[in-house]
Amino acid sequence: MLGTHFFGNFDLASLAIWLFWGFFALLIYYLQTENMREGYPLELEDGGAAPNQGLFPVPKPKTFILPHGRGEVTVPNGAREAREVALGRTAASEGFPHAPLGNPMTDGVGPAAWAPRRDIPELDGHGHNKIVPMAQAAAFGVTAGRDPRGLPVQAGDNEVVGRISDIWVDAPEQMARYLEIELNSGGRRLVPVPMVKIWKDRVRINSLSADLFDGVPSTKSLTEVTLLEEDKISAYYAGGTLYAADKRKFGSESWKP
Repeated sequence: MLGTHFFGNFDLASLAIWLFWGFFALLIYYLQTENMREGYPLELEDGGAAPNQGLFPVPKPKTFILPHGRGEVTVPNGAREAREVALGRTAASEGFPHAPLGNPMTDGVGPAAWAPRRDIPELDGHGHNKIVPMAQAAAFGVTAGRDPRGLPVQAGDNEVVGRISDIWVDAPEQMARYLEIELNSGGRRLVPVPMVKIWKDRVRINSLSADLFDGVPSTKSLTEVTLLEEDKISAYYAGGTLYAADKRKFGSESWKP
């Protein structure tokens, strides 16, 4: 019989292993090309096309429908970041670090770099804002640790810049994301919780000196923060860890509650 004679002389184990290797190769190709929907084709540091684009081609455009009526996104789309990056070469060859050309804290370069995310709030699975001020979220309260509201804010140079007025919580994750500072100058700014140290008599922010707090990116709304604003705020405090290091002091010699 055909089946008996064919499989009697055919190595099924060899077929199985070759089918597996073929499937695995196709899987690697698919995953790698899907990973190239953003950030490709590769560019040189001056913006020109890189001569070596790798083994895999850029995939064809695919359109993703966003939830909660937020439209569609097609990638790759060939769009490039519109803003000019204020960095200059330190060497003629590729691969060397670039140096800031202006104020790196406001230009958003180096450790203060931010990505041009969408200027809309992040939503939870039900279409509600994920991050909300505790003053607007009656179901939340501080049940453990120190409640920082009302405490003075001490900058990295030991100067007092304001007081904590509220806590912004990630509602679905049930955790604090930002503290809201009411500055002595009258402004209002957010600070990411990982960038602060909460003590019994004050909240300390090591990364910024007092003169830099007015420059912290503000939010358009008093009750919500957008994805773009989150990136800019976090980048500003992160940049201060390097660019404001020369103003940082330790100890309590100038501490005045």
